Amino acid sequence: MMIFNSIRFRIAIASLVGIAIALAFASSLIGTLFEEHATRQFQSALQSRFLQVASLAGQDPKTGELIFKAPANEPRWSSPLSGLYWQANLPDGKIIRSRSLWDTTLQVHSPDKASFYGINTSKGQHLMARSQAIELDGLIPIPFLLTVAEDTAALDQSIRQFQSQIQWYLTILAAALLSIVVLQITIGLSPLSKLKKAMLRLRTGDTTCIEGQYPNEFSPLVDDFNSVLEQNKQLVSKAQIQAGNLAHAIKTPLAVITNAIASKTIHDADFRQLVLEQTRLAKEQVDWSLARAKTITRSRNITLKTPVVGAIQSIVRVMEKIYADKSLTMTIDASESAVQFNGDERDLHEILGNVIDNACKWASTQVLISISKEKGWVTIAIEDDGPGITPDDYANVVRRGVRLDEFTPGTGLGLAIVDELIAIYGGKMQMNQSHLGGLEVALQLPRSD
Repeated sequence: MMIFNSIRFRIAIASLVGIAIALAFASSLIGTLFEEHATRQFQSALQSRFLQVASLAGQDPKTGELIFKAPANEPRWSSPLSGLYWQANLPDGKIIRSRSLWDTTLQVHSPDKASFYGINTSKGQHLMARSQAIELDGLIPIPFLLTVAEDTAALDQSIRQFQSQIQWYLTILAAALLSIVVLQITIGLSPLSKLKKAMLRLRTGDTTCIEGQYPNEFSPLVDDFNSVLEQNKQLVSKAQIQAGNLAHAIKTPLAVITNAIASKTIHDADFRQLVLEQTRLAKEQVDWSLARAKTITRSRNITLKTPVVGAIQSIVRVMEKIYADKSLTMTIDASESAVQFNGDERDLHEILGNVIDNACKWASTQVLISISKEKGWVTIAIEDDGPGITPDDYANVVRRGVRLDEFTPGTGLGLAIVDELIAIYGGKMQMNQSHLGGLEVALQLPRSD
């Protein structure tokens, strides 16, 4: 059900369960503490009564028997079944008891030391009793077991009333806590409503990104989402430009062919040659655009990892065979042997292959390839000892179809391809004068950590 996927529902249920457990524990703990406190107070009062009765014990001067004076200021000692009783058990089985016991006898214990315990009477009363063995000094020492007992009905009722009241107060507290939880959910999750409205404006085209300030917990999500939107925006913009360029590139060969068809002076052989030439140019443009589109798609995959040194070594082996007649010395600085390119292996080979091929083409005796890295990036520098180019020509060599030397074989697309591929990955290509005397091409590419 959808309701179980609701954050509000989950927080409410978790809070409800937590509050219920906490209040149940609090109720039990407070009730237990009050019961222990009330019981100690009851026992303390019973102890005082025990000492009072014990102080009234004496001997009859004539018979030497145990007697008790009448307790003062406590009429319950004399009222039948009043709930307050005392009883003295003598060794010969004789029992002396308060008038309040009437015709009832307490079933007392004979503890080793003073203690409190419960007694159930035949009249249905539950008593708490305090018994202790006492020896009365006199002409003839009289040992006896003195017991004082009191009905616990008032104590039990007090405990029940307190527990009932505490339950009522805890219920009010639970309602207050739930109200606070509802308020917290409403205030705490209000940014989600704001985010929902921002998404609606984004969907309806009123804005191009999620606007506004959000809490720290939501800000990374909003920033990442806006970053994705910006990347998609750039991707669409590039696709539109590419589509326009492709349309324009194909339009020109088609216009040439159309004009040739309309011309009455062109011969069949010339027309055939013209069509082949123009279709070749159109096919190159289409292949270029398709390759670029595939590269853009692959560059979206941020989980790719391609070893840099391995790619360089494989390309160098190929170049050594292609330019074997030049006997070039190709050196790889492989100190960063573990560094990896965050992109597709085919793109890395395309980038490095073009640049290394260009260096080998112009080098006189040697090509140096070095690798360095910084946070998030790897820089690959390819240097040669060839004639190099002037700084004014750095921008020209990356333009498609531009060749500074028309006598050297090539299409003029190599460095242009490299520049566009690197741009797709967010990197950059820089050209400088090499310390070897020729050209240095430094490629900055995203690194996979």
